[in-house]
Amino acid sequence: MVNLRRWLKAQDYERVFWKRVEDRIVSGASSQLSWYGWKASEMEKRLVGYFDDERRKGAKVLEVGSGPIGIVSFLKWGERYTIDPLEDFYQSNLVLTQLRNSAVHYGKGQGENLPFENSYFSLVILDNALDHAHKAEDILKEIHRVLSANGLLYLAVNLHTRWGAFPHAIFSKLKIDAGHPYTFTLNSIRDFIQQCQFCILLESINDYYQAREQVRKSSSLKDKIKGYSGLSEFIYYAICSKENL
Repeated sequence: MVNLRRWLKAQDYERVFWKRVEDRIVSGASSQLSWYGWKASEMEKRLVGYFDDERRKGAKVLEVGSGPIGIVSFLKWGERYTIDPLEDFYQSNLVLTQLRNSAVHYGKGQGENLPFENSYFSLVILDNALDHAHKAEDILKEIHRVLSANGLLYLAVNLHTRWGAFPHAIFSKLKIDAGHPYTFTLNSIRDFIQQCQFCILLESINDYYQAREQVRKSSSLKDKIKGYSGLSEFIYYAICSKENL
């Protein structure tokens, strides 16, 4: 858990980030919101062995920390919901919400206190949200509560190497990396998932060295610093159940 002041700082960072995305869209840049569609496609590929067409049609899906659009907006599944603490900010911004899907129920709230009954959802999506959280453990406990007995958690989170985690934790505490209060390594995220009573069914891990080379070639000075300092992030994906399936 991080303290409330630290988490609110991360929320301020999120507002600034999305305001910059809005400004780029307004100035004529191609929309950066298309990544949601790509993420939805990649997620469906990973879930293909767990959700057939029939189960998708009847599924109840929740995305926690969805941002302004959400992966669920690009799914042709059953009932779809989002929860995000910045929903009021997003909802007031027509530029950011122009790709919203009218079939999705967008809601305001925190993952630590989900406004849904027990065992309601077939799938919960937690993509690029856990390391932004206030109380990460409470979020996974709440997801565990609202998932049905055979429901699944789809998790994607940025990781650091063992050597990169130490400086990142310091930068996070000093709010140099304001948006990420948590620091995870491969071992720590695995332990964290299991401590929260989930079973990891499938893992996919992006290559650290490939991610490092990509940011080293970036035109952004910040990215270059990350690439040459060992702070490059790589993405961890997991499909998890409440028990062995």
